[in-house]
Amino acid sequence: MIILHVTYTTKPGEAENFIRAIEEAGIDKATRAENGCLQYDYFYAAQADNQILLVERWENAEALKAHTCAEHFKQLGGMKDQYVVETSIVKYSGECL
Repeated sequence: MIILHVTYTTKPGEAENFIRAIEEAGIDKATRAENGCLQYDYFYAAQADNQILLVERWENAEALKAHTCAEHFKQLGGMKDQYVVETSIVKYSGECL
């Protein structure tokens, strides 16, 4: 299993707009429907108004690689220019306990 913790630091006041744009474009639903997607959930940071955590879980590296080739994945990249100032990704691999 591959787990990603993606932290988006948005421009001031843009966190909710970023999530709204993702939902309106259907990026979240399209990703959850992909083969091998086990989790794809966004969370607001309690201590930082401009941070969003995306938790992704994928069955394997092949599923994650296919995701990065999907059109909605590319669409998200374009949206980031409007809303996001920094993105950091932490990748874990392993099995569920």
